[in-house]
Amino acid sequence: MQHYESELQTLLINTIGGLKASMKNIMKEKGLPLSPLYFMILKHIHETENCTANYLADITERDKGQVTRLVQEVVNQELVIKTQNPHDKRSQFLLLTEKGLGFYQQLAKADKAVLKEMRADVSDEELKKFLEIGAKMLTNLHAINDKV
Repeated sequence: MQHYESELQTLLINTIGGLKASMKNIMKEKGLPLSPLYFMILKHIHETENCTANYLADITERDKGQVTRLVQEVVNQELVIKTQNPHDKRSQFLLLTEKGLGFYQQLAKADKAVLKEMRADVSDEELKKFLEIGAKMLTNLHAINDKV
């Protein structure tokens, strides 16, 4: 009997590693002094209205201290600004600056090209099924982690 679990683990780790390597290469090629994690932070800030550091910690499943340091770094690089949350004086909304939006747009375009190449010869139907299965597995992982 075949043990597909090990193959699945290898596939997922190699896929994530390959995506990170592609993004690192694109960022280096464009002279952007960021890592793929920073791209994900910029992406979430861009796509989320009233984005906060707590939201980023939740969505990226990173601890709040790490996210605070990441946010501070993009603020220091003038890619993001903080604005006061009018509904909660203890939190701040994160917004991309013009410079941050420019970085994000360059990276998003390159990211889209990599993802398009990655799914070459994969039909929409195959991709949809893969995503459905992946979502089930992720739900299972969350259930396991919630028990611990």
